[in-house]
Amino acid sequence: LFEETFALFKDYYGEHCNDNTKPYAGVVELIETLKKKGYAVAIVSNKIDFAVKELNDLYFKGIVPVAIGEKEGIRRKPAPDTVFEALKELGKTKEEAVYVGDSDVDLETAKNSGMPCISVLWGFRDKEFLAEHGAERYAKTAEDVLRFVEEM
Repeated sequence: LFEETFALFKDYYGEHCNDNTKPYAGVVELIETLKKKGYAVAIVSNKIDFAVKELNDLYFKGIVPVAIGEKEGIRRKPAPDTVFEALKELGKTKEEAVYVGDSDVDLETAKNSGMPCISVLWGFRDKEFLAEHGAERYAKTAEDVLRFVEEM
């Protein structure tokens, strides 16, 4: 029953992954600025891989070269597998990278990947929740993310 239900969900989500979805304020400009400054950017998500790629093409085409979602043969976050795959595709090491996320899963993924984490406050969890899960850097705006990246 689970497999059948999950297959139906994947079909539905594939057709509706863009419903009520858009980049947060300032994120496109942040990514464009990071790219101009020579930083490489990737998206790593637990959403279904084809949907992650579709949304990346829709919103970040030409500025985010690597977008990885859930797929067979690679463990989901908080395992570091998708992060390491993204780094490999970018030709970067974890020592050259910083993880940006909005949840406890992202904090754990960054830790498991051996990377510092910037926790954004406009997403899935609030500051108190993130602090309880070990967050050390908080970004209220996309500009805060840029400042942290440049300081690291």
